[in-house]
Amino acid sequence: MDKLWSRGRLAGLEIIETLLLAAFIFFASRLFIQNFRVEGRSMHPGLQSDELVLVSKFAYLTGSPRRGDVVVISRPGNPEQDLVKRIIGMPGETVEIINGKIHLNGIGYDESEYIQAIGSQSMASVDIPDGNYFVLGDNRIESEDSRRFGAVPSGAIVGKVWAVYWPLSEISVFPTTVPEREPLPILIR
Repeated sequence: MDKLWSRGRLAGLEIIETLLLAAFIFFASRLFIQNFRVEGRSMHPGLQSDELVLVSKFAYLTGSPRRGDVVVISRPGNPEQDLVKRIIGMPGETVEIINGKIHLNGIGYDESEYIQAIGSQSMASVDIPDGNYFVLGDNRIESEDSRRFGAVPSGAIVGKVWAVYWPLSEISVFPTTVPEREPLPILIR
């Protein structure tokens, strides 16, 4: 009888340990990973409306955002609303848009890897303050972004998009167009 009681007690302890470990993993993952539903066409063609993505909140705890990263941000002026955008301009840079083409510090930047239609909009030169990032949607014609609400403070960046998990036909690790070494902007005329 004592052996049976001892085995039952050990099994009970193992179940409690397993449940505690599962709870720890669940809560730790909630701290570092968030799911997000893409709304609208601002990131077309890379991300489609109603796709579900995983966002790494951990990505910028160990490093800084990089040009080309696709991030979820809290919308300036309405922090209850999250948006997904691509980082284009870095702190301390100057961004200008001439006939839809991005110019960083006076040099045209090639975005042909992820932009299909740049539009023809122009924007006067803007200096990006320290600790801020200039973000744009890949679908420039249908995107509300830094052209409208200005540079985004680093604290408004929720995290980096790293995987699409819905619909099932689109499951993938989100591709990045930023190589290991950041390319020099290419002169566009």
